[in-house]
Amino acid sequence: MTEQTLVALACTGAGAVDTFTLHPETGRLEPVARTAGLDGVAALAFGPAGTLFAACNGELPRVVALETPGTGAPIEGESRGLPASTCFISLAPGGEALFSASYGDGRLDRVPLPGSECAPGSEGETRTYSTGRNTHCAAASPDGRHLYATSLGDDLITWFPADGRSPDGAPVTADGGAAPSGYVAAEAGSGPRYIRLNAAGDRAYVVHELTGDVAVYSRDAETGQLGLLQRVSAVEGLGLEPGPVRSAETPDPGPSVVWAADLRLTPDGRYLYTSERSTSTVACFAIRDGGTLEFLGRTDTEAQPCGMAIDPSGRFLLVCGEAFSQVTAYRIGEDGSLSEASRAETSTGPLWIECRA
Repeated sequence: MTEQTLVALACTGAGAVDTFTLHPETGRLEPVARTAGLDGVAALAFGPAGTLFAACNGELPRVVALETPGTGAPIEGESRGLPASTCFISLAPGGEALFSASYGDGRLDRVPLPGSECAPGSEGETRTYSTGRNTHCAAASPDGRHLYATSLGDDLITWFPADGRSPDGAPVTADGGAAPSGYVAAEAGSGPRYIRLNAAGDRAYVVHELTGDVAVYSRDAETGQLGLLQRVSAVEGLGLEPGPVRSAETPDPGPSVVWAADLRLTPDGRYLYTSERSTSTVACFAIRDGGTLEFLGRTDTEAQPCGMAIDPSGRFLLVCGEAFSQVTAYRIGEDGSLSEASRAETSTGPLWIECRA
């Protein structure tokens, strides 16, 4: 029997997590369940044991553990409060905690997983990193040594020891957070949004929400230092102007500005994809020798594609459209091109996708 992939979507508008199975040969999506009662669910992460963690921005921000037995319906388990609203979560090295990035509060926290014990003074305590305004992402290096964060509002990419402590073992910033070990400045007004590292950990890729640029960095495994190798546009030819830093108080600038979103790498390290919400498109790049990028083409996709994921086999790219409540599975061709394999309806406002074999 062919093993199917479990696909989970955070549907913010409905306050629900939708789950599907993805057939590994045909790419067909089949609905499994809708788990409701997750107000403001905004981000997801699978743990090493298959538990799905859902970060919810309801009246009290929290992360909920959803057990996923095989490809069956998720079972809601324990939850833990988060220090602030979150736009991004990822698992810490070892899977004993998660990182939670807060766009609104401009902070990044390392939070013990729901159900874990947190003795005072232990490694299980919540720790805060000083990351800058509109913190949007947290990515640990594959070797587990460094944590990288993006500050969209300050145009910075910072890095820290992954355990959340300053190099001298004590917080040194005014807000009590761990000071960064180092940083690189992005172009002013570019808005670095998501950072992803390749499997070897020697290259980092950053998509910029406000300009649509993708930056390629080398990474020093000892120090964590990033060095710019390339900056290339994912929106060239779309006729868009640079966008603003968005907030609840910012007027909607309309569809004429760049509004880049997700960035994903194929497991084999051959291709990189980014999504752009104003034009509802996905750009494809080939990753060449040395990790630099070559633009290959663009595909029309779901309306306002905020979230993407690549299944563990690397055969399919999944894209959800938060403006039209749909998810599409695309087969990834040998040349990186995308062809639609299946499409399914979701609950309202799908924002985030994760996959588990």
